[in-house]
Amino acid sequence: MRNRFKIWKFNKARTEAFSDGVFAIIITLLILEIKLPELKNRSNSYELWNALIALAPKIISWAVSFFFIAVMWVQHHNLFRMADKIDYGAVWINIILLFFICFLPFPTALMGEYPDNQLAVLLFGLIATLATFTQVFLYGYVIKNNLQTHYDKKSGYKNVKRSFILAPFLMLVATMVSFINLWLPYVIYALVPFFFLLPFDEDPE
Repeated sequence: MRNRFKIWKFNKARTEAFSDGVFAIIITLLILEIKLPELKNRSNSYELWNALIALAPKIISWAVSFFFIAVMWVQHHNLFRMADKIDYGAVWINIILLFFICFLPFPTALMGEYPDNQLAVLLFGLIATLATFTQVFLYGYVIKNNLQTHYDKKSGYKNVKRSFILAPFLMLVATMVSFINLWLPYVIYALVPFFFLLPFDEDPE
């Protein structure tokens, strides 16, 4: 059964197009959770200012999720660029990754609505950790089974290990830190994507 997942081929372009569509929809849905504030006096700027301050936790949660998903998409694009083909194993790992990405708007909204609630912060961290772990796993799978011949596999495996330490491990640490301080995880959640702004692998061509 395992060999069949590697032997059966899937159209790479269709997989990328489907994934891009999901990423685009999810990153758009995030902003829908931020509603316009209701004012008793529509011309009162002070009242509007206070309402905007009340929205700050939701805006922070949105910003953290937006850049998290954006960087995930950048690395996802880089990963598929390195693959010479896509088999069914890669397709299903990719689908599991999209499953976790699709769920992110819910804990994002929850964390924005209840920023002082540890369970809300934990749930976001758990989903983000699972998403990053799945992406690193997909990265390792592509390196092992679908890597274009002009890439160096040894260098690829090193980058997989580095990605594991910088992504799911740090996200898990951030989640655990919520037991000590509820605001520190927000900082770590925001910082992790910056480690992945640029691809680790340089295209030798």
